[in-house]
Amino acid sequence: MRPIVTFIVHGQISRKSKLLRLINETFAGDFVVKVKQTTEFHHADLLTTKALEEGTDFLIAVGGDGTVHEVVNAYLSFGLLKEVPIGIIPHGRGNDFVKSLGIHQNLKSLLNAVQKNQPKSIDVGWMMFSDSDRNIINRYFVNISDIGLGGLAVQMIKNRPKFLSPNISYAWAIFKSLIFYKSQNVKIITHDWSYEGNVMSLCMANGKYFGSGLCIAPEAELDDGIAEIVIIGNVGIWDYLTKISQLKSGKKIIHPKVFYGKAKKCSIESQVPIPIDMDGEFVGYTPLKMEMLQKKVKILI
Repeated sequence: MRPIVTFIVHGQISRKSKLLRLINETFAGDFVVKVKQTTEFHHADLLTTKALEEGTDFLIAVGGDGTVHEVVNAYLSFGLLKEVPIGIIPHGRGNDFVKSLGIHQNLKSLLNAVQKNQPKSIDVGWMMFSDSDRNIINRYFVNISDIGLGGLAVQMIKNRPKFLSPNISYAWAIFKSLIFYKSQNVKIITHDWSYEGNVMSLCMANGKYFGSGLCIAPEAELDDGIAEIVIIGNVGIWDYLTKISQLKSGKKIIHPKVFYGKAKKCSIESQVPIPIDMDGEFVGYTPLKMEMLQKKVKILI
């Protein structure tokens, strides 16, 4: 019996018809190909669950970081006894997670990875927080979760001018966020250290990149069971403009208001609820608890 490969496709990706034809041409010979397309927000969660119920052998997320986020969350929440490797065809706005993995939009390379079936085990971050109605939520992130300016920027991205490219869109959203967002007092507690003060952004990073190619966490590793914590204090537009070249080149920022640390677990409290961005999606508000789970999912490289 041929293995089943299920593609969870973001329904609004560009050049979708051509891509789906190429997927079928590339994989149909050796595998049973199933394609499920999203039609609404969080639909990828439901489609992934359905694919697992149908006994798929491989899951392929076709979209951006948000699609990967939903597929991984549905997979981990399903509680499957057997491991199902997850592949990625990057087809979103930022595609930041795959930058840490070296994955490109290449169907032949993906086919080779599925045929070899020797995936890389990577960490995920588990987080507990509150939604807009103060309900307690548990979710996982595979790339980066951050509070503050990043959460606001993610919300602004959804209302960006459509003619802007992804890089310009994120720069536009960050620029606007720096104008309108006011730093908030937060307290982060880890096993080894703590920090309290006003911050514009606080990142918990499994991967290195966010914001369409900004290397916010140059020392982050996907399989060490530890998050790189990046705390950005009360900085302004001029700081951002003068340091953006360093962010893009993967250099640590030398600035009195920027702090780097590491943690397996942490809790974050704030005087007011602060928006949380998880893998490029707004998910809720602080307070939160975070824990890194080592080598929790298998990704096809």
